[in-house]
Amino acid sequence: MSILENYDNENNYYEYFRKNLEYEIINGKVVYMAPEADPNHGTISFNVGSLFNYYLRGKPCKAYHDNNYLRIDLIAKQNKIKLPEINSLKDKYKPDLMVICDKSIDTPKGVTGAPKLVVEVLSPRYIAYDREIKKNIYEAIGIYEYWIVSPADKTIEVYILGENGKYKLCETYLKYTEAQIENIKDRKEFGIEDEKIITEFSPKSFPDLTIQIDDIFDKLI
Repeated sequence: MSILENYDNENNYYEYFRKNLEYEIINGKVVYMAPEADPNHGTISFNVGSLFNYYLRGKPCKAYHDNNYLRIDLIAKQNKIKLPEINSLKDKYKPDLMVICDKSIDTPKGVTGAPKLVVEVLSPRYIAYDREIKKNIYEAIGIYEYWIVSPADKTIEVYILGENGKYKLCETYLKYTEAQIENIKDRKEFGIEDEKIITEFSPKSFPDLTIQIDDIFDKLI
């Protein structure tokens, strides 16, 4: 993704990107998705989207896989949410995955309320967006569950919104390498029970869904 500065004619600028490129508006600036994005990012995004699309068949909730806007601008205005000063009232994001369970927020203008769950897959050049800017906004608008998936570290961080309205890191899941698994097994043989190998987990929002960690990181290069 690349960041472009606003043109003098702001309306023409946003209209051009709306018609020609995949983009988000973050902090009032257009951030567009470049075709040379990390292929592992796309693979993980596809894997997560496939898992949720299959699970949600015949259920009332719906998953958007990098194909709809989360209208931060409208959500903040409608609910009188005070965003951090750095953010713009024009902001709208396109998460790698979002799951909504309220049909009233699924509109032609985009998703106009807080999804139940949002997943962002880190891009090497724009980690700060997902870890700081977006995380703070998702917290402010009340998204209950937020995942940050790292292709480089092969980790899934699960944040849950607490009663105080703040995110808490609930779990971090890791795709173990064969060497790591053997190392843990060797330590156990010597009576060192310092780490448990976790190969699957369930989202807090959907406890009847079991996800294999290997499936999220399948077919990476």
